[in-house]
Amino acid sequence: MNDESLPKRDGPDLVDLLSLEAASPWCFRSRRGEPNENGRTFGGQLIGQALMAAARTAPQDRAPTAIQFLFLQGAWHDQPIEYRVTALQDGKRFCARNVRGAQADARLVCDAQVTFALPLEAPSHMAAPASQEWLAADPDSLPRLVDLPAALAVGAERALGYKFRESELVDLRIADLTEGAMSRQPTPQLRFWIKTRRSLPDDPLLHAAAFAYLSDWWLNFSAAGVHIPQLIAAERSLYVASLNHAIWFHRPLRADQWLHFDTVSPSAAAGRGFTTGRVHDRDGRLVASVAQESLMAPAAG
Repeated sequence: MNDESLPKRDGPDLVDLLSLEAASPWCFRSRRGEPNENGRTFGGQLIGQALMAAARTAPQDRAPTAIQFLFLQGAWHDQPIEYRVTALQDGKRFCARNVRGAQADARLVCDAQVTFALPLEAPSHMAAPASQEWLAADPDSLPRLVDLPAALAVGAERALGYKFRESELVDLRIADLTEGAMSRQPTPQLRFWIKTRRSLPDDPLLHAAAFAYLSDWWLNFSAAGVHIPQLIAAERSLYVASLNHAIWFHRPLRADQWLHFDTVSPSAAAGRGFTTGRVHDRDGRLVASVAQESLMAPAAG
């Protein structure tokens, strides 16, 4: 891809979007907000910032192991968010923090629990993926969003509000989404590769926060995308938004190198879709697991 095919970015880079200012020893303020397709702050930015805020109060020798994140209200992207951190646990090996994000002093937009731990010498294993064919794939050779079939792009935008356009911050390559998804019986699954476009400093915490940012990209497509054909046939559409999100960090990772998301939606019902994902690096290491519940509400007509 040449630079001319990317949107010209006048705003901050990913490091800036994740950075925070200290308002007090246990309170941190966001510097900039990145709007999503619905005009609110992109959820991945909130998750990454909450992780960064919690880490600012945790011992430096403890790496993040998990984050459980609840979206409470859409955040206004043109107003700062204050992340107030509370210590829940400070043990010999583990520590835990609660992070609450608020705007306009009292308007809560998110709540998160973040845990950190010392690495231990202990038994290790990884469950083998269902298929290892993806290991031989070259993500750089896979289609970009703008290269996917026009019918699929139009259908996804009409039914779900998904925009098939490139990001200057994120490189996303879909592994198994084709025009056939619009005509054959689709399944609630999606595999994709993702990474930051720009190299990041060698800071494990920054890479964990950047991964948190990336993890909100297209994760809910497994739950919502399977319904595109029936939505189009019925001339209906859905309002799709993240409700809650969880990450478990298994092994060190780099967000600026290709990561493979293998996602599946076990269930969607009553206006909520649930998706889980296993994340591997190019060497086949399982580096993280993710889960998300998303809103799938009929759009106002």
